[in-house]
Amino acid sequence: MNQNIKNKIDEAGLVTLDLKIFEVQGERMCIDLADWLDNEFIIKEASFKEKIEKYNWSKMQDAFVAVFCSKDVIIPPWSYLLIQTKLITIARQVFFSDIHTMNLLLFQKKLDELNLKEYKNKRVFLKVCSGSPVPLGGLSLCVNKLIPCVKSLFYGEPCSSIPLIKN
Repeated sequence: MNQNIKNKIDEAGLVTLDLKIFEVQGERMCIDLADWLDNEFIIKEASFKEKIEKYNWSKMQDAFVAVFCSKDVIIPPWSYLLIQTKLITIARQVFFSDIHTMNLLLFQKKLDELNLKEYKNKRVFLKVCSGSPVPLGGLSLCVNKLIPCVKSLFYGEPCSSIPLIKN
């Protein structure tokens, strides 16, 4: 009884796309401008510049930095720019957003490098492990990018998946 064992998954043209590959490695840090407000509602140029000079910027070395304000106040654009000028040679990249938006933008930047030819007319499984750092919006970006070219798209792995579309 000499039979060849066939791998039906390989023969079915199934491709697993592990979304973890779109994670950008590096430390994430935040600057909440709410901590820099005078009287908890305004930024004054003189005191803001003084705080900038006293701040320990070195702790943000090679980090992705999100600059935002958690309070519902009007923040002058120059305050963001002054912080960016301090971080330009220290941080890997500065974002004027909350940390979740920053992570989504970093994810999208990596996703934009994806070669869609590998997925053309294939059955694609979006693999997302529990505890994965994939932002929820990243799933939407993947679906938008893949739907026009794949034969079918699934969430999960071949052994346990949910069909999303079939073209």
